[in-house]
Amino acid sequence: MNNVLLHKTTKKGNIRYYSIEIIATLFEEYIVERIYGNIRFKSYTGKRNNVFSSYDEAQDFFKKIKKQKINKGYL
Repeated sequence: MNNVLLHKTTKKGNIRYYSIEIIATLFEEYIVERIYGNIRFKSYTGKRNNVFSSYDEAQDFFKKIKKQKINKGYL
């Protein structure tokens, strides 16, 4: 549905990434999945899921998280 991949380079030269995605379930719910980490590692550092009953709620949360990450320097 919606997906965005943000990244930033730290002062030490590490590249961090943050992926945000809205996924529809079979039960008419929407999951906002966030995966984040450092590209130097083989696996992600963290993963969080938030469940919403409507697409509009999920979309609002998606936009809020995206704005927060852009304000923190992710592109």
